[in-house]
Amino acid sequence: MISMLLCRRAVITAIAIVAGTLLSAPSSGHDTRKLESLTVEQARELVAKKQPPLFDSTGAWLSLDGLKTLSPEVAAVLVEPAEPLSLDGLTKLSPETAAVLAKHKPVGGFGYADLRLNGLKTISPAAAEALAAHQGMILLSSLEKLDSLPLAKKLAAQWGELRLGLTELSPEIAAELAKNAGVAEDKTQPGIIHRRADRAPSVLRLDNLRSLSPETAESLSKHSGVLVLNGLKSLDPIVATSLAKRTGTLVLNGLPSLSTEAAAALAEFSGELVLKAITELPPDAAAALAKHKGRLHLTGLTAISPETHAALQGHANLLLPRQVPSGP
Repeated sequence: MISMLLCRRAVITAIAIVAGTLLSAPSSGHDTRKLESLTVEQARELVAKKQPPLFDSTGAWLSLDGLKTLSPEVAAVLVEPAEPLSLDGLTKLSPETAAVLAKHKPVGGFGYADLRLNGLKTISPAAAEALAAHQGMILLSSLEKLDSLPLAKKLAAQWGELRLGLTELSPEIAAELAKNAGVAEDKTQPGIIHRRADRAPSVLRLDNLRSLSPETAESLSKHSGVLVLNGLKSLDPIVATSLAKRTGTLVLNGLPSLSTEAAAALAEFSGELVLKAITELPPDAAAALAKHKGRLHLTGLTAISPETHAALQGHANLLLPRQVPSGP
C-alpha cells in the first residue's frame, strides 16, 4: 500500500512539473500556441527565456495563438521585445489592451508581420483607434467590419499585402484602403524595396465582399496594383464601369457568369483581367470582352461554342484552358 501511495505521489509530482514547464518554457522547446491563459509572471518568464531571433512555422518569434483573453498587464510584458508577436486566438480586444499592443515596435526584417491578430472579426471604434497608433505591420485578415478611419489609414499606410475579411465596405473606408502602396517598399526600413514581377505597388485582397455599391466601386477605382474581389458572385455594369477605371490587375475569380453589359464595361479596363470562375460565355459577351486590351484569363471555361470561339479570336492576349470541348 505504501509503495502504491509513493508511486501515485511520484506521478502527481511529475505531472505538476511537466505542467509548470509547459507554462513557462520557450516555444523552441514546447508549443506556446497551446497556452489558453497567461499571467504576468508567466509572461515575464516566457519572454526572459526567449533567445531571439527564433521563428516558429508561422513566422512569429512568439506565437501565443491559443490565448483567448489578453489583459493590458500581460500585453505590456509581451510587447517589450522588438520581435514578431502572434495572437491569432484573440476574438476580442479591449481599448486598453489595444493601446498597449500599439506600443509593439516594428520588426527589423522584411517579409514578417509584426503583430498578428487574425482571429478578430470585429473591433470596437475605441480599440481600433488605439490600435491605429501601431507603427509596424498588423495582420487582420478575419476582420469583417471596419468603420474606423484612423485604422483604415494605418492599414493603408503599412507595407506588404493588405488582406481583410470585410463583408461590408463603405465608400469612405474604401477610399482610404485604395491608397495602399505597401508592396513596393518597406516603410519601416527606407530604401528596402520588394519588387514583384509585375511591379504592382499594392495587393489588396477583399475576398469576403459579396457585393459592391457603385459608390464603393468608385472609391476602389483609385487603387493601383492588384485588386482581388473573389467574393463577388455577380457584377453590375455600373460597378464594372468604375472598376475598369483603375490600373493594374483585377481578379474576379468568384464570378460564374458575365452579362454582355458588364463584359463591355470590363473591356474598357486596360490592365490584366482574371475571370477564372466563368465556365460558359455567350457569344455576345465574348465579343464585348474581345475588345479588352490587357491580358485576359478565361481558363475556367468548360465549353466554348464555335460562335464564342470566333468572337474571342479578336483578343490579342487571351489565356484559355489547354483542352476545351467545343459546344454544338
